[in-house]
Amino acid sequence: MTEMTMRKFMVAALTAVVLSGCGEPESQSASWIGGALAEKVDFRFPGSVIALKSKADPKAQAGRDWFFEEANWKPKGWSLWIASNVYSDYKAPGNDLALLRNGFGRADSAAERFAQDSYFISGVSKWLKSNHIDVEVNFLGYDGIPGSLAASNKAYNNYWLTFTDEYCGKAFRMCIDNYFVSPAARVAGGGRLSFKDWISPYLQVGDDASGMGQMQVINMMGGLADENSKFYDYWPTMVFLVNPQGKVTRAWLPQKKDLATVGRVQAAVVSDVGGEYKDVKVAKDDHTRPSAQAYYGQYYIEAGVTKVLETFKEIMDSK
Repeated sequence: MTEMTMRKFMVAALTAVVLSGCGEPESQSASWIGGALAEKVDFRFPGSVIALKSKADPKAQAGRDWFFEEANWKPKGWSLWIASNVYSDYKAPGNDLALLRNGFGRADSAAERFAQDSYFISGVSKWLKSNHIDVEVNFLGYDGIPGSLAASNKAYNNYWLTFTDEYCGKAFRMCIDNYFVSPAARVAGGGRLSFKDWISPYLQVGDDASGMGQMQVINMMGGLADENSKFYDYWPTMVFLVNPQGKVTRAWLPQKKDLATVGRVQAAVVSDVGGEYKDVKVAKDDHTRPSAQAYYGQYYIEAGVTKVLETFKEIMDSK
């Protein structure tokens, strides 16, 4: 298949995804919200869980001390989860830019992705707070903490938490209830779930026009069957809405071209949580969304160290 033919194929597949919900009166269709699952499945962590905590400390940087502790989360009500690959520096699967022709988008930097996630989280948080909606908001870093940062608590304290101090503050502190870390494994083996095993229950693809379009795109990325597929190098920010029984009612996964936005999340809360919130106004046209392009790969800080060492070697070799 030539590159031009592949691009035409991609456009056709994505058009099927986008147009599948068109033609129905809005009162009869909520397909625009996205994230729908035919079968509700348990929300689960890919590995052991630690929680980021902080406390006021006049001796610490910016007057606040940060630390991790073991966590055991259980649902207490409805919760919204923003699951993110925080630190990877790779721009494409395996950092092979040639694969960007196969339906993958070029990843932004870790700092850019984190800022984009921050804007999305702040938009959701403001709406929940202004309408007094009782939904727990949790952030989940599923790629772990880089070894060079975790080697010494004092060395990385207050550095890696966020790359910006926007509305949410450090580590989204002003916008979320919990900041968890639970690393997934790229492939099976060991004590953590592989990325494939972790997300497979949420990768429900229908047999309608939208589902067929999604599968065409997924197959171009390598398909779902083999855990070594390049598709499973695609580690974007994913958003989950979880009910009080711990079941996922919505899963917005960029991997199947189903993107969360502030407006979509608002509508999902009104629809799924309902009750006293069923008539809360929704900003349907708020398209602020989290980062949609990120890949499993080298942590940005290790990549930076490698570049410094390579430059130093070039200087030494030139003498």
